[in-house]
Amino acid sequence: MVKELFYDWFGLNEWLFTALYSFNPPYLDAIWKVASHGYGYWVAIIAVLAIGFHYLRIRRMASERQLERMGERMVVLIMAFSVVWCVVYTFQNVTLLPRPWMVFPGSVAAQAPLLWHEGLPASAPAMSVMIAGVFWKHAGGLARRLLLFYVFLGCLLSMLSGVNWPVEVVAGALVGLMGVRLGQWSFSFGRKLAAP
Repeated sequence: MVKELFYDWFGLNEWLFTALYSFNPPYLDAIWKVASHGYGYWVAIIAVLAIGFHYLRIRRMASERQLERMGERMVVLIMAFSVVWCVVYTFQNVTLLPRPWMVFPGSVAAQAPLLWHEGLPASAPAMSVMIAGVFWKHAGGLARRLLLFYVFLGCLLSMLSGVNWPVEVVAGALVGLMGVRLGQWSFSFGRKLAAP
């Protein structure tokens, strides 16, 4: 009952994975194996460098509000990245071995090499949701659509490539959202402490 409810969603998780993986184009799993490492992690690092470089360029002429917004983005991004990184790797180490299909005989195994299946939660959805959440408040209409596409693509490719089951993608997205919320909370808490 626990497996059906929390992991397999009463058969929906296996059905979704099988249906989505049937659309797997040749070599997608190999391409995604390389691309997924940069999908969130390198994007977060590039975002930190871009914000830092922009700050150095405008620090003498920027208004107080501009500097505060840049500081907020930087703090939230670093805090969220730290939380997501720790949670993803801690839980993946716990859930990788034994594999879900070893614990629950009859489950669908990921159609990928044994050592490449990520486990719970999925890293690319976690990082992409984190990036989108950090910049969502400061983004306009087009930028928000691009962020949504970025998240959608990461979630879809994780399943199409056979790297993650749908339940792992959902868990990753929730971890990314949790990281952003904790980062925003820590920034507002620190600002209250520093306020006169």
